[in-house]
Amino acid sequence: MKNIFDYATRELSQDAFLRWLLENYDDPELKDAADDLLQEFCGINVKDIKSINSTAQWCNIDISVWITLKDDSKAALFIEDKTYSEEHNQLDNYDNHIKWCQNEYDHIYKIFYKTDIVRDEEKTRIDHTKDANKWRVYSIKEIRPLFEKYISAGNLILRQYAEHVVNVYHATENTQIPEKDGTHIDYLKWISYFEKTVIPQLSEYQDKCKFFVTKAGQYPYVYMSIEKSGYDKIVPKLEIRSRDCLPVNKQHLQRNINIRFLCYGMPEEDITQQKELMEKIKQNGHFATKGMVQNRNGKDKYYPKQIGYLDNITVKDEYAFIQKIKEYIGYYLNLMQDWK
Repeated sequence: MKNIFDYATRELSQDAFLRWLLENYDDPELKDAADDLLQEFCGINVKDIKSINSTAQWCNIDISVWITLKDDSKAALFIEDKTYSEEHNQLDNYDNHIKWCQNEYDHIYKIFYKTDIVRDEEKTRIDHTKDANKWRVYSIKEIRPLFEKYISAGNLILRQYAEHVVNVYHATENTQIPEKDGTHIDYLKWISYFEKTVIPQLSEYQDKCKFFVTKAGQYPYVYMSIEKSGYDKIVPKLEIRSRDCLPVNKQHLQRNINIRFLCYGMPEEDITQQKELMEKIKQNGHFATKGMVQNRNGKDKYYPKQIGYLDNITVKDEYAFIQKIKEYIGYYLNLMQDWK
């Protein structure tokens, strides 16, 4: 049977699962897993609980859990839930709302729960919230042991979520070039591959370039961007998309590859040198330039999003794939040497 969480990959689906699990703390098939979460997050044993109710999006917080214990004391558990998006400076605002609960609830617990890697910059933002009662961070590394033991559970939903968590963990540890692109697990594998395998092999450019890897928002691919260092503004960059790096076919090691030369959101004052760069790209000959300029109503209209790209390139194997990236970073830096 296929796993429902391979399809239900959004944060709302994960919100629903966590609320469902916690509110079923007294169900024989679920109480152990619910107890594990409550013990981990709050130090509360399910045997001491009188009731649990949860709310979605109370004051925009993903999950709010209202707990009454058998001694009639009360606890509130707040969970900010992420799958692969990042915390975007909303926690201080949530803390302002949570303060309203301090008189009514004896204990308040705050969890940042993310079934992905929490990178250092994101962790720093979370740690530097203003409230003294900090949000405790659980990344996929900490979440995995909470659920892995339930991968053979009797309850189908719990079993599939446990399987999903383990699959996500392994995807975030991937070092092999992926064979597919299109699912949530594929995207995590591509991010991990670019970060753990490709970027470390570009060591000769570490001081010359900045590298960034992410899922492309709502678009169905991961991209790695390569940008010349030393600027405090947007500059032209290279971009490699996972969907452009798939095998030619299942029987061969050959890979497609496209490396795009992009100008997203360039400041207007750089239009002149952008045009000069486009002429250099044409003369250089390493990047294809078809479609860079379109004539409309008798005038040349510049479309600066893509100013060059590889055209129908394949490489024989993964080694050649990385060598091709190195080769084109060299061309890029040469073309960018006069950029001010």
